[in-house]
This record gives sequence, C-alpha cells and structure tokens, in this order.
Amino acid sequence: MEKILREYKKIPPLLKLFLILILLIRIFLFTQPSFKIDMNDWQAWATRLVDVGPLNFYTSNFFADYLPFYYFLLWVLSEIFIVIFGKAAIFSITFEIYIKVISNIFDILTAYTIFVIINKYSKKWATVGSLLYLVNPSTVFNSSVWGQIDAIPTFLFIYSLYQLEERRNIKQWSIANTLSFLIKPLNLSAFPIILIRLIKSFSAKKNVSALLLTFLVFFLISVPFFPTDPIFGGFKHFLSAVNTYPYTSINAYNFWALFGWWKPDTTMWFNLPYHTWSYILYVFVLCIILVPYLRKKVRIGTQLDYFASALSSFGFFLFLTRIHERHLFPVFALLIISACILKSRIIIASYIILTIVNFINLFYSYYYYNVIYNNPIASKNILFDISSSYKLIFSIISLTVFGIMIVVYFKNQRLFIKNKRYVKSNHIKSKTPN
Repeated sequence: MEKILREYKKIPPLLKLFLILILLIRIFLFTQPSFKIDMNDWQAWATRLVDVGPLNFYTSNFFADYLPFYYFLLWVLSEIFIVIFGKAAIFSITFEIYIKVISNIFDILTAYTIFVIINKYSKKWATVGSLLYLVNPSTVFNSSVWGQIDAIPTFLFIYSLYQLEERRNIKQWSIANTLSFLIKPLNLSAFPIILIRLIKSFSAKKNVSALLLTFLVFFLISVPFFPTDPIFGGFKHFLSAVNTYPYTSINAYNFWALFGWWKPDTTMWFNLPYHTWSYILYVFVLCIILVPYLRKKVRIGTQLDYFASALSSFGFFLFLTRIHERHLFPVFALLIISACILKSRIIIASYIILTIVNFINLFYSYYYYNVIYNNPIASKNILFDISSSYKLIFSIISLTVFGIMIVVYFKNQRLFIKNKRYVKSNHIKSKTPN
C-alpha cells in the first residue's frame, strides 16, 4: 500500500481527479442490489464457517462448490466482521458492502500490479493500462454491484505472473499461483505457457522445488477442510465442483452459445459428447498459440507470455463447456498488459469491445435471476432486451475478437523474440506500433 501511495503522488493532477472519480463511482455502486444467488451463498457459507469452522464445513448435504482457500478467506473475514457488527449482520446489506469492499481492494491491487509490470516498458502506458483496468465496466459491475470475488483469484494470478516473469521468483510464483487455483482454477488456462517458461528459464532443481512448494501449499490449505483425507480431499472436491454444472454455455457469450445456453454437454455428436469436443477445440487453439514457442532457432522473451496467456484464457472461456459469463474476468488484466507493452491500438480496441460485450453478458444474468426469474411479468429494460435478443450476435463478436487477436499475436510475435534488433535493455521498441 505504501508503494501504491508513492506512485499515486507522482500522477498528474488531472489523472488523480479521474482516478478519484473512478473510485467514487465504484463506492457509489456498493448500494446497488447484489446478485442474490451468489450473495445468499456467501452469507450461508460465512455463517456455517463461523458456527462449525473449517473442519466440519464440507459435508455431502451442504452445497459448497468453491475450493478451500476461498472458504479460508471467508472464514477469516467473517470472524472479523462479527467482531465489529455482530453475527446477525451477516444477513444484512452491511455484509454485502463488506464483501464488495474486499473485492474492490483486490481490483486496486491488480491495477497496481498491472502498472508495475507495464512500467518496465513505458511509464506513460503503465498509467493508461492501470486506469483502463480500474474503469472497466465489466470488472466494476462484477465487484461493486454483483458482489462476486473474482478479483481475488485474478490478483493472485497476475501477481504470480509478475513474480515469475519480472522478478524471476519461482517460489513466490508457486505460492500465489496455488492460492489462486485454490479459490477458482481459472489460472489453469495459462498453465501450458507457464510450463514452457518454467522449463526454459529455470533449472530442473528449481522447478522441482517449486513443484514441492505447490503441493505443500495445497496440503496446508486442504488439511483444515479435509482432515481425514488431506492429500486427495482437495482434488476430489475439485473434480466434484467441475461437474456441478454439466452444460454447454452457462449464460456465456461463447462458441457453445451458438447452439443455445444450458444444453447438456453429454449430448453426442459423431459419437463424442460435447464436453469432449470442447477439449479438442481448446487443445487445437492452444497448439496455435504455442507455435512461436516451438520454433527451435529463436528464444522467446517473457513478454510474449502475457499475450499468450490472455489468448489461452480467452480460448478457455470461448471453447470449453461448463463456462459462466464471469469466467472472462482474468482475461481483461492480461489483455491490457499485452496492449500496453505492445502499444497496440488494435488490442486496446479489442479490450474495449470485449468489455462492452461482457458487461452486457453480466447484466443479462444479473437482471434475469434478480428480477425476471421469480417474476416473469416484471418490466424489462432496454439493456436486458438487447442482451437476451442478440445472444448469437454477441457470441459471434466474441469469436471475431478472438480471431483478430490471434492475427495480431502472430503479426507481433517478432517483437518478443530475444535478439538485438528488437529488444535492448529489456525495453521493447517498435517504430510501427499497431
């Protein structure tokens, strides 16, 4: 926080005013109704954690589909909350605002991490990137209105990449990456890219030690929740959680939305279920993304990892089944880092388009389940009508943006190749930025 304040003092007055305005808007939105289904879960889980603690939290007759580290955080936060406001207040608007404040703090931490990463290449673009992330309507809506906690695993994910790519601190990467996974496993999408970086940049000894540290962190977080099965309990719960929603697209504007939402992904096509086809599609996309890494005669700079991770995470959202609209959240941080390192107007335009599409996507689910689901004759609004009437178009836009970014990725891969012509003193210099 001290570093954040020091950097804040360096910001020009006009940008300071803009930043304050962004934060005030986020705070103002705290009073808007939360997404009822998720907030009811947070409140029920918080109450149970306070009552029985981690040891007896997971039971077969109690719904809890998140991984242990989120519940550990929620337990700690809930204990602090009841000391200040009392246990009964867990079911009040005060608790909802409390959760939203926590999410926004992690959004700010992510924005600062974005600033630090980009600042290595351009101070001007570092400020632009961090502000564009904070003002992103999708992340603002997710954290300040919906009341989701995607900001927490996203920060840990981006922070882990910072430790790996910029600091070469494989231990810090291992800890942060594992904790991110133990909230929501969305960082799995970037694992193939990170695995290549680990193999190319670190010795076998360091990689083995990082692997052991990963298992140690996983074990230490799992033990309080799975005392009778600390080694495999977390993995079993992960597999169970993945199977909670066995459908194609769960309100997400992605490839599977072209065939309709909430279709069983066990549906067969050419003797294979949709779920298997989704893995085939995603692996195919990964192979395309990994082409620059597989060229023998070039050494790829770490800067490419951010863009490759963004594409991999975006592909994860687009082509796998069982995906929610919120699973796009980490892509925005990765995309804005890539855009600012490359100084690419095309990627920034893609970022803005994707932000608008995802915001509309989030609003559909928010309004449908908060208003329409329990009252079908309730009045609709223009944004909801647009979000529900043009699902196919928004899904096509998402796929088109992905295709454009793949083209930009290959067009600019030469900027990331480590040689004297394109990289000097760890700074990227391009005469013709996109």
